[in-house]
Amino acid sequence: MHLAEINEVIKASPAIQIQSKITHLQRRAWNVLLANAYNELPNKDIHRVSVAELAKSLGFNSHNEDHLKETLKSLVDCTVEWNILGKDKDEEWGVASLLASARIKDGICTYGFAPHLRLKLYNPRIYTKLNLRLQNRFTSRYALILWEVCFDYFDIARGEGETPFIPLETFRELMGVGSDDYPVFKELNRNVIKPAIKEINELTNFFVEVEQKRIGRKIGEMKFRISRLKELPSVEPVQETFLFDIDDLPAIALKLVQAGVSRKEALRIANQEWDAVDAAALPEDRKDFTVYVEEKIGLARNATSVKNAGGFIVKAIRENYQDPVYQKQLQAEREKEKQAMLASLKSEMLEKQNTLIRQAVRANPELLEQAAAKISSSFIRERLMDYETIEDAYTAGGLVAGDINSILANGLCADLIAPVIAAYEAEKERLQ
Repeated sequence: MHLAEINEVIKASPAIQIQSKITHLQRRAWNVLLANAYNELPNKDIHRVSVAELAKSLGFNSHNEDHLKETLKSLVDCTVEWNILGKDKDEEWGVASLLASARIKDGICTYGFAPHLRLKLYNPRIYTKLNLRLQNRFTSRYALILWEVCFDYFDIARGEGETPFIPLETFRELMGVGSDDYPVFKELNRNVIKPAIKEINELTNFFVEVEQKRIGRKIGEMKFRISRLKELPSVEPVQETFLFDIDDLPAIALKLVQAGVSRKEALRIANQEWDAVDAAALPEDRKDFTVYVEEKIGLARNATSVKNAGGFIVKAIRENYQDPVYQKQLQAEREKEKQAMLASLKSEMLEKQNTLIRQAVRANPELLEQAAAKISSSFIRERLMDYETIEDAYTAGGLVAGDINSILANGLCADLIAPVIAAYEAEKERLQ
């Protein structure tokens, strides 16, 4: 999938709740770069996107590549703290640069995320899907930030949601408003809060309102409510074509053009698919043609002394070039990706399983006594003696809670978690 096809970014709540004076364009650019890299986060440090496509996704109305370079540089220079609302109670505090590095060469932008951020951004336990096209509607960074924060708490099933009460200083940090900027609440309300709410309500199919809470005689905290409306106002962003017209290219053709193949050849290959391959060179086990093309593009990127990458790729597709070393490397990368997906799937299953077990324990505390009686490990029993009650030991987590959850999962709560296990096994079999 290429960037033009990506309409949403899966963004971890800690990444939404960041503390920094990040500009409107920086936040939009980071969202787009995250969306482009999302599926590669578990097993790749460096990600790629064409400069033309990146600029188009950001709604640039200028052909000035220097503007994009300055934006990337500012993301590398931008240090942020995350999870400052503490929504993800198990997450630790963190600080990092929004981008670890970025490079533009031959019309391709490559970039990477800081190690502490990379794995947190993939498969987050608490996350929000944000509409990338919608973010280009906002003209104010305050509106975009408030939109992300509010939507972070939106319940799709109910069609509404609300943030917790946010202390005024924390709200300033979220919005990137310094303590010297609009120091009086009346000014903050007039210049930041009201315009942001007004822009969200006018440009989206959601309605946001604010509730203020006084501490003493002053406004000290605020919460925001968000609800879905029925119709979306017809407001389209104004945007000029940037460098290349890529909207009408099929996905395969776009990949080829980005890799250096001429537009004409790329369209021919995309239209012909397997007919673009010599009959004598057709693979016996014909895979998805997109995968086949991606392999040949990969060959060009890994080959040495290739002066004309586009011509090399066209010939590699036609004659089915093979490189055992690269094929082995590609197979290893796919295996690594599969193992990462399996690990993520198992982690998600265990989280769902343990949530159901905790709910069962709250409803019937006697389950703890029954499970504790079946603990066979002398070490776990000794740890259990460190607490006044079994409930205290279970609430504290750690080895005792893990052993009790395992006993309940394999016995008293087996029927309760059976659907979760069945869904996990089915998805695991599909991935393998």
